[in-house]
Amino acid sequence: MIETYSPLEGLAAFAIAFVAGILTVVLVKRHVDGAVERARSSG
Repeated sequence: MIETYSPLEGLAAFAIAFVAGILTVVLVKRHVDGAVERARSSG
């Protein structure tokens, strides 16, 4: 059986990578914000 590349598969892979990227940015931002808050509250 020949593996055929469909645009839909490419789109799905792109969507997964896009969502993963956004989640990473959100998690990093939350981590940084938490560290900033901790540093600020500690004086």
